[in-house]
Amino acid sequence: MASVQRERPTNATVARIVLVIAGVLLLLYAVYLVRAVLTLVLVAAFLAAGLDPAVRRLERVGLKRGQAVAAIFLAMTLFLVGFAVAVIPSLVEQVTTFAANFPSYLQDLADENPRIREYVNQNEISSKLESATSQIPSVIGGSFGRVVGVAGSVLGSLFKFLTLLILTIYFLLSFGRLRHGSMRLVPQSRRARVQKLADPILEKIGGYIAGQITIALIAGALAFIFLAIIGVPSPIALALWVSIAALIPLVGATFGAIPAVIVAFFTSIPLGIATLVYFIVYQQIENYILQPRVMTKAVDISPAAVLLAALIGGSLLGFVGALMAIPVAASIKLIAQEVVLPKLETT
Repeated sequence: MASVQRERPTNATVARIVLVIAGVLLLLYAVYLVRAVLTLVLVAAFLAAGLDPAVRRLERVGLKRGQAVAAIFLAMTLFLVGFAVAVIPSLVEQVTTFAANFPSYLQDLADENPRIREYVNQNEISSKLESATSQIPSVIGGSFGRVVGVAGSVLGSLFKFLTLLILTIYFLLSFGRLRHGSMRLVPQSRRARVQKLADPILEKIGGYIAGQITIALIAGALAFIFLAIIGVPSPIALALWVSIAALIPLVGATFGAIPAVIVAFFTSIPLGIATLVYFIVYQQIENYILQPRVMTKAVDISPAAVLLAALIGGSLLGFVGALMAIPVAASIKLIAQEVVLPKLETT
């Protein structure tokens, strides 16, 4: 009987452990299923925290919070509309011209190089390209399924962007209530301490957003100056794209460079080479000099820590990780200075 009585608590404990493990696994599976939505919410909350200092500055000027949020997003909308107006007509014209003249471009290149001319003539490349170009409308018309698939992908991305935008606006409008509500989840005895740490962390997130915008503006301005000097077509549109792409951590400079390099190469090979060299050099300067220095002032961490945090965050979580890595590193440093190190000094 004694042995049976001793086994009952053991069995109950095992059952509880199994239930806890099963519950944790179910929770993790549920998180995995809604990971896309959680990512949008996380990024929206991060952007809201980063834009909140700008909203509060506009509030100090005299605007209401809703008006301040509307002013910020109106400025962003005007920038994107200006970019679209500057880029889309020129892009359509250049793509159409390139598609029509590509066979002649290839023939001119073949005329300048005997080996290429021999290869083109032997394989009848020019006639094949002309035939392929003339068949493009029929190919597009016969690929209705692919067109629908691409359109669906574009609409899906647009829906995610709009969802992110709406969530960010909602978080910004109710940011004060969200902060107050989250503080109520903290025990009363520690609330003041947590509030003291939370405010600088939010300021660092805002500093990071401002620093990233500063880097984007510098990248766009320098690209415009360089492209205009060497004579690359549509320097304003290309520079605007460089600025938008530069908002993406780590790989933004590469994405921004691709259209400029392509347009420069189609203009002339020397221009293409010069543009490629410029963006390669600039990306190294941005990654190892400009970004660390700007972010050091914005979030108060060393250049080495900025670079290391961005690399680790991008490796772990991709774009979201790279986006949040630097303010997370700044927050960890602040918590270590305010909480961990004082406790170590007293022990």
